[in-house]
Amino acid sequence: MKNLAFGTVLISLFIGHVFAATISGKVQCHMERVAIPDALVILLKHDDPDFSKTVVSDASGNFFIRDVDAGKYNIEVVRDGYYKNIFFDLKVEPDQNYTVNVRLLKKAKKGDSDYCFMMGGIEVCSVQKDLIPEEAVTSRKIDSGEIEHMQATNLGDILSLVPGIEKTSNPGLSKATHVGIRTVSLEGTQGLIESFGSSIIIDGNQMSNEANLTTKVYGSSGTQGIDLRNIPADNIKSVEVITGIPSVEYGNFSNGIIRVETKSGQIAPKLKAKINPDTKTASFSHGIAIKEYILDYHLNYAYSERDLRKEGDEYQRLHASGNLSRYFFNEKLDMKVRGSYTKMIDDEEPTDVQKIKDYNRGYRASGSVNLDYTKSESGKIIGFLGFNLNRKKAYKSKWVAEQLILEGDSIPLPGYVGIMNEIGKEWDVKGKLQKKTTYQSGNRTHKVLLGLEGDYQKNTGDGLYIDPVYPYYGQYSSRRSYSFDTFPEITSLSLYSEDMIKGKFLGKKYNLMLGLRYDVFNPTGFNFGNMFEDKAFLKSDHGDFLCPRFNLQYFITDDLRFRIGAGKSAKAVSLGYIYKPPAYYKYLKDSVVVEEEQLQYNPDLQTYTTNKYEASMDLKIQDILGLSLTGYYTESEDRPTGVGYPWGYEINPDTITSASYSINENRGWNKSSGMELTVRTKRIYNLQYKMNVTYRFTHSGRTGLIYDSQPDTSWEQIWYPSSDSWREKIIIDYQLNYISKRLGVWITFDIQQVPLEHRKTIYNGNSKMKDVDDLEEQKLFYQGMTYWYDSALFSTGGRTLFNFRFTKSLSQKTELSLYINNVLNDRGKWVNPFTDRITEYNPEIYYGLEISTQW
Repeated sequence: MKNLAFGTVLISLFIGHVFAATISGKVQCHMERVAIPDALVILLKHDDPDFSKTVVSDASGNFFIRDVDAGKYNIEVVRDGYYKNIFFDLKVEPDQNYTVNVRLLKKAKKGDSDYCFMMGGIEVCSVQKDLIPEEAVTSRKIDSGEIEHMQATNLGDILSLVPGIEKTSNPGLSKATHVGIRTVSLEGTQGLIESFGSSIIIDGNQMSNEANLTTKVYGSSGTQGIDLRNIPADNIKSVEVITGIPSVEYGNFSNGIIRVETKSGQIAPKLKAKINPDTKTASFSHGIAIKEYILDYHLNYAYSERDLRKEGDEYQRLHASGNLSRYFFNEKLDMKVRGSYTKMIDDEEPTDVQKIKDYNRGYRASGSVNLDYTKSESGKIIGFLGFNLNRKKAYKSKWVAEQLILEGDSIPLPGYVGIMNEIGKEWDVKGKLQKKTTYQSGNRTHKVLLGLEGDYQKNTGDGLYIDPVYPYYGQYSSRRSYSFDTFPEITSLSLYSEDMIKGKFLGKKYNLMLGLRYDVFNPTGFNFGNMFEDKAFLKSDHGDFLCPRFNLQYFITDDLRFRIGAGKSAKAVSLGYIYKPPAYYKYLKDSVVVEEEQLQYNPDLQTYTTNKYEASMDLKIQDILGLSLTGYYTESEDRPTGVGYPWGYEINPDTITSASYSINENRGWNKSSGMELTVRTKRIYNLQYKMNVTYRFTHSGRTGLIYDSQPDTSWEQIWYPSSDSWREKIIIDYQLNYISKRLGVWITFDIQQVPLEHRKTIYNGNSKMKDVDDLEEQKLFYQGMTYWYDSALFSTGGRTLFNFRFTKSLSQKTELSLYINNVLNDRGKWVNPFTDRITEYNPEIYYGLEISTQW
């Protein structure tokens, strides 16, 4: 009997091995398609939590798992330097051979995600390591998966993902897009000086608008930021919005930093198409290895038909960019050459009664060379040289309803078509040299940064042309043509030093950043003779500034941290602020029409500065819930703002005339404060919840008096105190998202509430009770008011917006995405209690579709 039992066991084991299945496959890098050796391949069984079988891929990336019993399995692949990948629900039958090829995504650098995978052509990072910030500086990072999931068409669309920015528009290209960081404005993400003060850096190349001389002839002006429609979203790898105190490496900003990193390196071919009621786009990306070089290129075409009821009202964007990279000297020197070209074709045909015809045939081009030389593990030298070119070629015409008598004619025309165009080039050339050193001092680690930067900007070309026979703004307008070539360049020079220190104090970890930046704008020479008296090392036209910055992160425990910071930044003024176009005044003298010119230049206009203070607390509860609370305060007392004067003031300051002009002076001030609360949960059963509560308050105005060209001298002053205004707003963002690799699904629900929004203008001049038409009672008027309710408190809050996004993988290589914005079609209507005028703050219900494939 014993021999029989033993034989039965042997036969069973033999039959089991004979009929067991085998699993083989290959582990490869997703983008580069190269084999990954030494990857850990783990076989896990669904109905047996204690079962685990592990093998390692060989030098060719191949793996082989023998003697696999029937059942359902997951295959998990892990390799250092890559995100792990899981192959779900492999059903194994007896005596079968299975081939499973697994691709891993390479980690470019240490990130905050532990699990990334491909959903068709979208890279999805679903498991976050950190529920609270790891760095001392306050920032918000947006990866390519979030960008593609929301179907962004340009950088402006992407920034709607930042908490605290109101979602007042839908994705698309129908209108110019600008952004202001930590601002309260009626236009949502649009603003003037707020957008001008937000710095946009693309692959280390800072995009600025300082060489812009015009005042919004087409798309943007020299007094606001660049039009974000010109930066396509499909080529963006990540966006980081720095709202806190940044490194001294960053300069020439007042509100915040927007760092954009584009896709580069070996990229599997990817084709994408998007459509929504406003915009249709198509893009293609690819990156290949050519011997020691890596070449990648990206193509994008976008078409927007803004008004479907109007023929010839389209906006088109053509974009091409590429990168060429290579290592030299045993991979010590990393060279990257970048270039991009964006062509705008913006048309509006004269098909309406106003005969409006607009077109823009301009383009933006940029290029850069990056050289990173790693001397050792503790030392690196970085060199950068870049340029930006904004080619302007715009035309505008419209019907002007004024009688016009042409020379030689006696019969006036009932009206005419006014003409204006703008032709020129804005040049920006910049260079940067940095040295980074790491060393140990006791129990402290120091990362020292030394840097030198230079920037040159110039505007050239024919400039702004207003037809003198058929003037665009009318015969009596004070606007005239001017050439860009007549204006000087803008230059800047910066030096900076910084020490990032990691250590322990009282047994607790800390991260400390100490930095100092010196900026000088339009330097003209050394100032050795009056250095201490003027407190300036260099002579300059627009000022020099020392900008200290400080950040401290202190770990009470690993789960409880405090952050504090303070810093100063300087923002250059643009040519549009300095060289405001001249004003013209026509009057009759001895029956002869006389026209006088008044220059509105201010070559002594100074760069303006911003001081910022911030404090934060970060708390993590049992690796499930993360809380971050941040309070901030910023102030600026020297912003450029227009100041009016009576005609002839420079000759006689006591003059009083009905004609006036204005120049920009450093009289504007702004004080902003706020609180930001972020709540984020760990992903549990594929679900994650996020909430952000943002409170913003801003108080702004200007110093000095305002000139009134037509005062009622019975109660009004010729020069009266200026008004100031304040605004406050609460924005609450809720998000619930579900990601399942097994189902190939990504679902996101977004809700944004604005429960409170107030604004009020405070008038500081003389006042008087006055009769008001259509009212039986008198109302209090202050000097400077137009309507009796201008000084009232306006409350416009109480609106909600609900958005939905859905992404589904159709295969391992293809995905389909859908979004519906403002699902409930709540337009957020607000009725002005004084005029009954209706304002809609929410955009209309909107949808979009996207399909992408990567092979």
